[in-house]
Amino acid sequence: MDKKIEIQHGIEADQFLSSPTFIRAEASVRAAIVEKWATSPLRDIEGHHELRLMLKLLDDLIGNMKVAVINGQFATESLKIERTTAEKMRRAMTIL
Repeated sequence: MDKKIEIQHGIEADQFLSSPTFIRAEASVRAAIVEKWATSPLRDIEGHHELRLMLKLLDDLIGNMKVAVINGQFATESLKIERTTAEKMRRAMTIL
């Protein structure tokens, strides 16, 4: 993927994850799943399994967004290094 696109995706993912609306929604969904699990009968093994899968999917979603943030940060640093290296090469060539 193009570094500029990765950087943009990382910025968008970071904004999304830090959005008060998303933070409230994630907490609300998580609380609802945990509440449903806590109040479900112990004999409902299938229901418990489904609720656990829901929590896993929520965590996977957040994990994927965090990976996008990290990849964007990495792409930003990589681009900075490339630009610095290119600038040093240009300076060296003008000296010669």
